[in-house]
Amino acid sequence: IKQFLTDVTWGELDALIIDTPPGTSDEHLSIVTYLQDAKIDGAIIVTTPQEVSLMDVRKEINFCRRVSLPVLGVVENMSGYCCPSCGHTERIFSPSTGGAQAMCQQ
Repeated sequence: IKQFLTDVTWGELDALIIDTPPGTSDEHLSIVTYLQDAKIDGAIIVTTPQEVSLMDVRKEINFCRRVSLPVLGVVENMSGYCCPSCGHTERIFSPSTGGAQAMCQQ
């Protein structure tokens, strides 16, 4: 991660999106540490509607707060499939506790 973030000449960027594994591991801390001087706008957190995923997201939000990294938004992925033929939407993962929207309202 250090080499990827510090040894690459990125030039002028509109955005740098880094996809990390769930949780609050060393990867997250390394990314925040190495990008401290880059004026990070914040984090966009992606989840699925299942409670097990939302538990990880809550930990990640708390991590962002601890390191003063603003959370720009939460995206709920794989909440439904929209049929391209008829437009019917079918839930893929049913939100057992209300999904990301309910979590953000808390």
